[in-house]
Amino acid sequence: MNTKLSKLIAGIAFLFLGTANALAAPVYESADFGGGLFSVTSSFVSRLNAAGISGFSSTSCYTCATPALVSGHFIFDSSVPVPSSGFANVFSIGAIPTVANSAIFELNIGSLTFRFGDPGIQGGPAIQYNNGVYNGIFFDETFDSPNSTPLELSVQGGSFSLRNQSFQNLLTGFITVGANGMTNVQPFTPGGGQNNVPEPTSIALVGLALAAFGYARLKKS
Repeated sequence: MNTKLSKLIAGIAFLFLGTANALAAPVYESADFGGGLFSVTSSFVSRLNAAGISGFSSTSCYTCATPALVSGHFIFDSSVPVPSSGFANVFSIGAIPTVANSAIFELNIGSLTFRFGDPGIQGGPAIQYNNGVYNGIFFDETFDSPNSTPLELSVQGGSFSLRNQSFQNLLTGFITVGANGMTNVQPFTPGGGQNNVPEPTSIALVGLALAAFGYARLKKS
């Protein structure tokens, strides 16, 4: 009877182990996004030049003759729940073994590039939703310009700004939001060789199963 009970416990433990692993497994997808710059005033250009940043002019806005490219991409875990109502920043973007930071998250604003894992990140990256619909990005990073001028990029959903320490804007712009805001959405499978660390619950269940099998073998002997 004890042997049967031990086998039953072991079977239940492994059943829960498989369920726990299935529930914990992320479901990765990749997506692209885009946007543009609002008016780049002469004051903005002067501040950019003072910070040693080139490549922007009065014609860099999204409706201008030579709009600056605002684009990016990210890999996210689509199994993370998204609230169906209200505004929410969902932190479904995170480190993935064997995947480069530049692939996990990258935002390009003209000649400026921001990536997952940058040392000055103050918040995010996260995907923002409004009533369950994509509403842009939450991301904040402080960094030094090419001539060591301290700057901060703040992305709040569908809008962003680049400011200096005097809270003066150097650039302002938008991220395209809505049902069509995320483009080229497709499944993403990380490369092999991942070193997955078991969840604490999984470790406990394995221990329970091994203990049950050991007890069963002891009773047989």
